Amino acid sequence: MFSFLGRLREFWNETITEVFVKASWPTLKELADSTLVVIVVIALLGAVVFLCDFSLSNFVQFATHLVR
Repeated sequence: MFSFLGRLREFWNETITEVFVKASWPTLKELADSTLVVIVVIALLGAVVFLCDFSLSNFVQFATHLVR
């Protein structure tokens, strides 16, 4: 039981060291720039998916009206 608690404490201490000492966190400017890039890319991908969906649904409607 003691070895388990010792290993757990060691894991916790290493995790805290990794997160707060060794990790390099972005500056506020870097974070804002990255967030803007993500928002723009998501908007572009959403527009592409919308165009594909709209085009394909209209094509299927057109093709089914030709067959009827």
